[in-house]
Amino acid sequence: MKKRLITSALPYVNNIPHLGNLIQVLSADVFARFCRQYGYETMYVCGTDEYGTATETKALEEGVTPRELCDRYNEIHVDIYNWFEIEFNHF
Repeated sequence: MKKRLITSALPYVNNIPHLGNLIQVLSADVFARFCRQYGYETMYVCGTDEYGTATETKALEEGVTPRELCDRYNEIHVDIYNWFEIEFNHF
């Protein structure tokens, strides 16, 4: 059986997802579903980009640690993607 590993660009975790993020994950989700329908062993993975200055700056603005910020916004990302019924194998 042919295998496919699919991912989309990792959105920054310093804000809620925007339309550009949704377009990327939705497009990859459609392709993953297509591959599964045609018999490919398919894994669709994504996540959030939790590193860099943007995360540190946002954490300072909100008075939390970068880890706390990442945990909070990661949950928001997951909730929004679930609402759109995007099916990751791993997020």
